[in-house]
Amino acid sequence: MALGAIFILLAGLLLAHNLIEDYRAGSSAKAIVRTIEQAPKTAKAKKSGKSTIKVNGTAYSGYLNFPTLNLTLPVASKWRFSQLEVSPATYAGTAEDRDWTVAGHNFVNHFGRLNQLKVGDKVYFEAATGQRYVYQVQKMEVLQPTAISKMVQSKYDLSLFTCTYDGTTRFTVRCHLLQTK
Repeated sequence: MALGAIFILLAGLLLAHNLIEDYRAGSSAKAIVRTIEQAPKTAKAKKSGKSTIKVNGTAYSGYLNFPTLNLTLPVASKWRFSQLEVSPATYAGTAEDRDWTVAGHNFVNHFGRLNQLKVGDKVYFEAATGQRYVYQVQKMEVLQPTAISKMVQSKYDLSLFTCTYDGTTRFTVRCHLLQTK
């Protein structure tokens, strides 16, 4: 009986820890997006070809906006596991080269709601350069974590992925570029 109560307490503590991490990640992401939005996007800045904006020592290539999910997230220009606790990050490719793969944590305030997107939904990327990319969701699929080449070498212009909640597979959203402004 006492052992069961201990397990229930530990489960509650783990849940609380995960909820706090999710909240912190969402708050950090919002603050970073505000900083990116306030960065100058003058003609001089566009001409310089500067493709990232540094925030707290991390280079961000811009931010993704998911109107259907009421969600806006910064995208770090380089992937590292610890970065995913703050924001999604470029895993491979670039928006400019139309072979971009972005990884994100499955926090509710990050990529945890990607499964709520539908084919046809729009996804926007506001680049640090001032360019705006408009994507449309084409497909959702679940991949094995070892299917790296299938993840990054696809016919899609943008691939977004996160772990499923049990961590055994990767939920992936595939998008085609509609236009660049």
